[in-house]
Amino acid sequence: MELTSKLPEECIAEIISKTSPLDACRMSLVSRTFSSAAASNLVWEALLPPDHQQIISESVSSSSSLNILSKKDLYFSLCDNPILIGNGNRSFTMHKRSGKKIYMLGARELRIIWGDASQYWNWYSLAESPVLPKSRFSEVAHLVEVCWLDVLGRIETKILSPNTRYGAYLIYTIGDQFGGLDQPVKLSVRFLDEIRCDFINAYLLSRAFMDDTPEEEDARFPRDREDMWMEIEMGEFFNHDQVDRVVEMHLREIEVLKWKSGLVIHGIEVRPKDLR
Repeated sequence: MELTSKLPEECIAEIISKTSPLDACRMSLVSRTFSSAAASNLVWEALLPPDHQQIISESVSSSSSLNILSKKDLYFSLCDNPILIGNGNRSFTMHKRSGKKIYMLGARELRIIWGDASQYWNWYSLAESPVLPKSRFSEVAHLVEVCWLDVLGRIETKILSPNTRYGAYLIYTIGDQFGGLDQPVKLSVRFLDEIRCDFINAYLLSRAFMDDTPEEEDARFPRDREDMWMEIEMGEFFNHDQVDRVVEMHLREIEVLKWKSGLVIHGIEVRPKDLR
């Protein structure tokens, strides 16, 4: 403490910038000097993703309100308030404790077989369907009825945080009127340049809605989220540094061919794993 108390505030800020967001918040409690240094733009500029300005520039809403924030306030704003980017069918946010990137592909960003045929799928906005959970996107996909369920999403690894293990999660809910969703579906996550693809058995219905207990011991089930949606992990991958690849995330049920209805797809979220 004696050594650091003699250091200029700029030096302390430089040291803190080499740590983590969580450490920066902890160090702000050490002393008044540390508090000032830990709140500086130098620290939080280093803790933000290197391409954060480019991401903000892709926002479909006005980015001027974000650009006037201090770097610390910008950091926490991007953690707490996902921004829509590109054509509004993707969102970006960050993991608060690590600053790792999180992306979500909205339903319109996914390839849904027969998704444009109204006899099979309908697209609802919140105004048209107030009973649905809140959505960050303008539309969600509602399954009318299909026997061939096939949903696919892709994301480039270059936009994600490097040297990070990611999980892909299908975000969805089940409508009041549903059918045929008690059958297992196949989930997979793979790099597009890989030939092998391992599918995982999963159930879109919670155990409480299952008439019979499934026999598969390793089958996955969904969990409820705080935002009132459900999610189920589709798989995981490790994003190495400076390796540009495409990750493919796939949901399908094309074997039993039982008519299915009532599934409401919000999107696919790609977020870091094993972070608290």
